[in-house]
Amino acid sequence: MTSDGPDGSAALARVFERIDEDFDDHLDAIRTYLRQPSVSSTGEGVARCAEMTAELVESCGGRAEVIGTDGHPAVIASIDGGGARLLRYGMYDVQPADEPDWEVAPFSAAIKDRPGIGTVVVARGAANSKGTLAASLLAMKSLGAVADLPCGVTFLLDGEEELGSPHLPGIVDAHREDLAADAAYDLDLMADRTGVPEVFLGCKGILSLRLSCEGGDWGGPIGGALHSSGGVLVASPAWSVVRALSTLVDDDERVSIPHLDKVPVPDEDLSLLDDLAERFDPEAYLVESNARRFKSDVSTREMVEALVYEPAANVNGLFAGRAPGEKTIVPQEASAVVDLRIPYGTDFDAVGRSVRARIAEVSPEVNVTESEACPPARTSANSPVARAMIRSHEDAGQAARVWPSAPWWAPYFLFERVLGLPFAIGGAGHCAGAHAANEYASVEGLRQHMHQSAALLYRFAEEMKSSV
Repeated sequence: MTSDGPDGSAALARVFERIDEDFDDHLDAIRTYLRQPSVSSTGEGVARCAEMTAELVESCGGRAEVIGTDGHPAVIASIDGGGARLLRYGMYDVQPADEPDWEVAPFSAAIKDRPGIGTVVVARGAANSKGTLAASLLAMKSLGAVADLPCGVTFLLDGEEELGSPHLPGIVDAHREDLAADAAYDLDLMADRTGVPEVFLGCKGILSLRLSCEGGDWGGPIGGALHSSGGVLVASPAWSVVRALSTLVDDDERVSIPHLDKVPVPDEDLSLLDDLAERFDPEAYLVESNARRFKSDVSTREMVEALVYEPAANVNGLFAGRAPGEKTIVPQEASAVVDLRIPYGTDFDAVGRSVRARIAEVSPEVNVTESEACPPARTSANSPVARAMIRSHEDAGQAARVWPSAPWWAPYFLFERVLGLPFAIGGAGHCAGAHAANEYASVEGLRQHMHQSAALLYRFAEEMKSSV
């Protein structure tokens, strides 16, 4: 892109104008994309959506290849540009949409009004994350109509993110040359209801475990449930699982596993934390979380630090006996699904060993299996891609809150550990309801997101030149 001033603001303004001119067509294209199911847990529509994703890239001036796996395919694509190159991670798969309280068909991409928000697109994937992926691609289409892209972009688009990306490490390892870049990034609609976006410079890791126990030589019923009167003499698999769970946290639900503690706050993060503590709104967080109160009374600064540096142990599900209704039994089997959120700076491998040792000590009859294990990742706030991400939000009209790390997980360790790339995560525009009924993306938020997506490419090219 040609610069018309010291910061190229005139050129960027022309790109924004073109996005606005094209926006109605872009919105139609986003809605068409959202109407295609891509439920990775069932396989519904995934293969066709991979093809549609490749076709969308090609319609925006790029090249794309669908990469087969033993599960669902990924898409690797590229759009050429000048100078440096970015690697864009994204996902095209979605969660099931079987909740009973959808107000519209979940893959209809209906336009609705939301009080206080405005016009929205309601669809599974509107927020997480097909709407964002389509919007950022279409922004490049508008940009390319008025100028050359200021940097090249390679896309790594995951069809199994909602399953924990089991085949993504193998894809990355097999396609290192295709994925060569100067930095990586990911985008979502990261703004809250007031329009303030967030930028993240890392994420926690995740370790997902299934704890299971059934009657056998150790004790417990065999061949079926036992009348509960026998519980005075025969052990219960349910209590075995509960005992195992109770060793993972203390009475305040804080993690009590060796090698998994709150990590020290690095000096380079202190100024970011000061800003976050001033701008973080606990009441708004409760509203967004559908909760009425926090589990402990702490300061706003302590809340912010906990989200970044403190581990969490979560029970996702407990299973034993029968439901619905009542039946007085000692169940033959019981299980629980648990995830651990692991902050950057933790010995990730040691955590898994500690959990298994702790459970073996208190409930050796409980079997522990691992379903997901992805380390945390982190990048510097001073990297060119981080600076570009922050500046691009200002270009789109709203300064972002910058977090040293996100409390959630994504496979960004592949950028840091495997490809050796700095990375940043952000995104203008508001959405809500990911993984829930009536998931939506703000229509105006999608426009803002396109502006920010285009600005990011321009600002990254600038930052790379100035860093030489």
